[in-house]
Amino acid sequence: MTLVSHPSSIEPVTTSNRPAPAAATASARTMWAKVDTGFWVAHRAGEYFGCVDQVAGGFVSRDAHGIPIGRYDALEAAKSSLRSTTYPLNTARRRRAERVSLAAATAVGVTALGFALTAGALAPFL
Repeated sequence: MTLVSHPSSIEPVTTSNRPAPAAATASARTMWAKVDTGFWVAHRAGEYFGCVDQVAGGFVSRDAHGIPIGRYDALEAAKSSLRSTTYPLNTARRRRAERVSLAAATAVGVTALGFALTAGALAPFL
């Protein structure tokens, strides 16, 4: 069986049909909008990029997934700290938080298992 494509069924490729190249997206300008008192939102290449929220004593920046990046004294420092979640510092921070969560969950599970085994061993004596 041979497949033949007809020229009428092929769409011409134009620049509007192609996704933006990675280099163009990476070098896109970050646009800031003040949404509310003490709250700024960033957009980059037409997509949500993160936000900065004013808190008591400073500013907290969050990436596009809502994960806190850090707390800063100045608004400009908080805005400039905004990076994607693939930024090495954010990746390391997320891995560290996941390790702590995993260790805590393991400790709670082992404790619960210990209580269950103790209760099972002591049940005949009650």
